[in-house]
Amino acid sequence: MPKIALLSDIHANLTALEAVLKEVQSSGADSIVFLGDIVGYGANPAECVRWVRRLSGQIVMGNHDAELKNCRQPGFEPDASDGRQSDYWSALMHAVKFLSEDDIDWLLAQPYWFGIPGAIVAHSSLHELDQFHYVDDQRSALASLEVLAQFPDPVGFVGHTHLQQVFSRNPDAIEWLDQNKFSIEAGEPCVVSVGSVGQSREQDNRNACWVLWDPELRIVEWRQTDYDRLHAARSIVKAGLPLASAIRLLEPDELRIFLLECANESIS
Repeated sequence: MPKIALLSDIHANLTALEAVLKEVQSSGADSIVFLGDIVGYGANPAECVRWVRRLSGQIVMGNHDAELKNCRQPGFEPDASDGRQSDYWSALMHAVKFLSEDDIDWLLAQPYWFGIPGAIVAHSSLHELDQFHYVDDQRSALASLEVLAQFPDPVGFVGHTHLQQVFSRNPDAIEWLDQNKFSIEAGEPCVVSVGSVGQSREQDNRNACWVLWDPELRIVEWRQTDYDRLHAARSIVKAGLPLASAIRLLEPDELRIFLLECANESIS
């Protein structure tokens, strides 16, 4: 049974997406499935949506994608009282500006979940799917594990947290083969968070993160793809988007270079 590449949270980072797609080609994956949030934060929403539609169109809806319904309304003004910062809203309004109406309609028509060989996929928690709850620790994973227990293949792949994590009710059901590869015992509910292609939140890893799934052997492989993060950060600033979205992409040495560039630009 062919392997499947699982990509989530691209967030309009074209540089990261193209680097990952090159690696997917040599990974042995037969197909690609996208776990939502194609837009948001980054500079190139239209280009990223075109890639997704051209490659497979197999995608669940993410919270940023769903928010386009509101952002496209004439006269829409973001409500800062909800706690979401300007980089969230700015990039969504940027996406509305550059996406075609057909692309927005297509994103908004996507399901919250669907099945793939050996698993199901969603953007976030598998309960109350339209609420986009985070699955970022054992406690928050419990509701999804209960949902998965009702399926014959109870493995769920999710995104949303921008972290690569795995949760199961039975730790012995997960056998680590190396630091980035593990197998899952048949019949055991398990939630796998695939990480983010375009906005990694890994503490020591700003690479583009994704997953390779072997449904026959039930093996998950976490992948991290290096890419030109400085180029992606510069693209965000060039697009007039908030600096915070660019800074989050960078490792310490890259950040120093980037901030020096920004300072020189402001002086000149």
